[in-house]
Amino acid sequence: MKKIIFSLFIVLSLASCENYLDVNKDQTNSPFSSQLLPSNKLAGALSGFQIGQVFYTHNFGDKMSYTYGINFGFTTNDAAYYYNNFTSSSYSTIWDHLYLTADNFQDIIDDEAKSPEYAYHYAVAKAFKVMAMDYVISLYGDAPYSDAFKGLNNPYPKYDDDKQIYVKLLAELDSARDNISNAPANVKSLGSEDIVFQGDTTKWLRFINTLELKLLLRLSKTTDASLITLRTNRFANLPNDFITEDVAVNPGYNNSTITQYSPLYRLFGRNESNTAYTGSRNANAAGLFMSKVLSGTINTASLTTTGITDPRKTRKFSGSTFNEQGTFPTATVSRLSLYVSGLIDSNGSITGGTLDECVENGSARNSYIMLAAESSFLQAEAMQRGYMGGGSGAAKIAFEQGITDSFAFYSKTVGTYTPAPLNASAYIASISNKNGLGWAGSADKISCIITQKWLALSQWTGIEPYLDNLRTGFPVLPLPLGTTQSNRPYRLIYPNGEYSSNGANVPSMSQSEIFTVNSKTPFYYQ
Repeated sequence: MKKIIFSLFIVLSLASCENYLDVNKDQTNSPFSSQLLPSNKLAGALSGFQIGQVFYTHNFGDKMSYTYGINFGFTTNDAAYYYNNFTSSSYSTIWDHLYLTADNFQDIIDDEAKSPEYAYHYAVAKAFKVMAMDYVISLYGDAPYSDAFKGLNNPYPKYDDDKQIYVKLLAELDSARDNISNAPANVKSLGSEDIVFQGDTTKWLRFINTLELKLLLRLSKTTDASLITLRTNRFANLPNDFITEDVAVNPGYNNSTITQYSPLYRLFGRNESNTAYTGSRNANAAGLFMSKVLSGTINTASLTTTGITDPRKTRKFSGSTFNEQGTFPTATVSRLSLYVSGLIDSNGSITGGTLDECVENGSARNSYIMLAAESSFLQAEAMQRGYMGGGSGAAKIAFEQGITDSFAFYSKTVGTYTPAPLNASAYIASISNKNGLGWAGSADKISCIITQKWLALSQWTGIEPYLDNLRTGFPVLPLPLGTTQSNRPYRLIYPNGEYSSNGANVPSMSQSEIFTVNSKTPFYYQ
């Protein structure tokens, strides 16, 4: 591994420190980089993190959790659609993105001793460094950590045990909370560089608590006695104060240039010259399994949706035909809805000579780090498992709140378009007795919690449903047609760049090893 010593997503210069969207420049040799204050660096780091999440991490997760398929007229060797050809080249952009952005946040944290008055900035940077590294160990297992952010002092970092990294990430969250709760008297407020909560440190504390809740639930499958003790002790001290709103990033997305576009629109909207849809929009289709769940045509031992058409269906996908992963369709297949990309006019369409309005709406759309629904479903799972107080009654309330949060999310205004509000109460009543979908009808309450979480988070924070599926087995997803594998992979193979530049440290990996639980599997699943 070439030591992560550069920042792709840092603010360009001292003179343009508020141009938070101009973030794609290598700062390895920048004479200004060391002069930037934490307040100059934070927005660029946050924006860069979210761009990579949408483009790489979440997009991969949506394919792996059968939300997406391939559309008519396109062929692909994408391993996420077939599973037969995972190599060290598969999704290496995820590794690169996560380390680059973790390093951007570490650059901020490195100023803590020198400039303690930026305590709030260090808290935010620590939380996002934890997010990045959590995904690294969730997708790769052992990884560089203690040696990973030391510049030229250590260009060939050793690999740390992922279990030990995880423990350090929890300590980092403690430190982040302390930065806010025990900030010095001369603490610098979070200003316009806080493109998430606009300086509200109470909301940042709730976000940190919710992030820890997510990390602790990663341990739900562990049989390791020390980890069970750690989980119990951490839950006992976890503040019962979590986010209740959708957590969005928006540094001022607009339609002036493609680098200023909202990430989801940049991926699934129109090209910069506005002459055509993007290739990703044209190639992407709704996955058949997701469409069956939304359409109410699933009736299996683990999940029954028969007779229930999910009101969110048309706000997730357009069209009525869908793709079964592993096949190339012979006719055009349903695409992402205009509501998802934001490419929509005030009438809820893209017709009538209002394309400019659609482009403006889509390019300025918020990008989401975490949905309120995720927070509610995390709490529901923790309560149902007995990790948090309240028992099954409180878990049911949190479960139904998660559905309500999701319906509220899909009722949000996008630019000039205000959709008709969706009725969560009617939906909750209609699914009540459906196995794997509603509370009363599900003997295994975890199954309906995770399935509803999959429906709520897919297309927005898509890596989470994939990780949930590996951890819980829900929803029970079919495998692609033609795959030679008997299950989804538990991890990715380390990228080529690691084997070429840090070969003395990177563990060897084969394709077969990623499909079995072994010593190289992320420790959550061992």
